[in-house]
Amino acid sequence: MILVDTSVIVAWLDANHPQHRACLKAIEHWAQRDRLAVSAVTLGELAVGGCTRDAVEEDLRDFEILPLDANAAWRAGMAFRQYRRKESDRPVLPDFFIRAQAAALQLPHLTNDRRRIKSFPDVDFEFV
Repeated sequence: MILVDTSVIVAWLDANHPQHRACLKAIEHWAQRDRLAVSAVTLGELAVGGCTRDAVEEDLRDFEILPLDANAAWRAGMAFRQYRRKESDRPVLPDFFIRAQAAALQLPHLTNDRRRIKSFPDVDFEFV
């Protein structure tokens, strides 16, 4: 199983996104090799975009939705607290939740966001 980041899902769903084609290819590639999963955090992030829950669940019908457990939430909070940001960097907690979930579940993480990966040295990142 591979945990797909919200950044990849957003680009995959939006045919006008600059990374749509690359994310589509990456999802197709991983779907042939393994099961696809998204974090429950991704549902929350997609809700911000104004879609209905039914529409989001339909879009993600081929993905397993993984609940965020207490262990992953704790790891995310610890990594977020310890992260030393630069002046121009504005980290967001949902990124840390999903990456901590990949770490806690020992899953590879498919993302197109290369920022703040040093906070999770035990995650096997796959990049689009």
